[in-house]
Amino acid sequence: MTSTSSYHRTPNGTNIHFTLTGNPTGTLIVLLHGLGGSTETFTPLLPHLHPKTYRIVCVDLEGLGKTPLSSLDVTLSITRYVDDLESLVASLQGTEEPLLLFGHSLGGIIATHYAARHSGATRGLALLGTGRSIANIPPARERMLALAAKTRAEGIQAAADTAAISNFPMTGEIPQELRESVREAVAKSDVEGYAKACEAVAALDHVDPDYALIRAPTLLLSGSGDVISPPERSFGLKELIGDNAWVTVLEGVGHQFILQDLSRCLDALQALFERVEGH
Repeated sequence: MTSTSSYHRTPNGTNIHFTLTGNPTGTLIVLLHGLGGSTETFTPLLPHLHPKTYRIVCVDLEGLGKTPLSSLDVTLSITRYVDDLESLVASLQGTEEPLLLFGHSLGGIIATHYAARHSGATRGLALLGTGRSIANIPPARERMLALAAKTRAEGIQAAADTAAISNFPMTGEIPQELRESVREAVAKSDVEGYAKACEAVAALDHVDPDYALIRAPTLLLSGSGDVISPPERSFGLKELIGDNAWVTVLEGVGHQFILQDLSRCLDALQALFERVEGH
């Protein structure tokens, strides 16, 4: 599939890079990657997201992919990410027109905040190994802040080596090419952008949204071997969001759903499309 590459400058001063493909007049699907990811994270999905029906937008979050930090002293935050997403969506179609949001990990956090802020305009959510606030979980905060410090001290390759391990189950045989794929993706990240994104996740002002405001059909996709966002996190979020949410667990999969099991990932997403169209 061919896609166009564009930039949008937000009121925050962020020059967001994004790609567009699919039906130019279709309902938006916005895809948000995780820490160390980029628009390329979703490339294998694009042909399967009903491009004749939907207008598909992949976004590079500030400091990651091809979206540079707006300044070296900028403080990234979940609120800033959501504000920038809101500005991008408004430039493409208006924030109160319907859209679908797909988010992986950090992207899932941003997607839930946006959906709670614009519940009436969110038609569907796919949250892949999503996270939530760790402001009140000191060990988790310390690990994320330590990753930021390690990245600054040792370089992006140290973060890439860590991700190549942590993104997969601790048991079972993982093909080396999958680990290399994650390592190469993270290694393309900017050191300071990566570190600041870690700090945004761990920030004390990162507070969960009111999940009960999310009324759209919501797929919580989890991997049985995901050590970054274990299945119990998805089940906990399901209870907070309510009856419109459901959890699908992929056995033997870690934090990289698309890489490890594209087929079952697509099956889960198709179930979301069916609910959205019948909602």
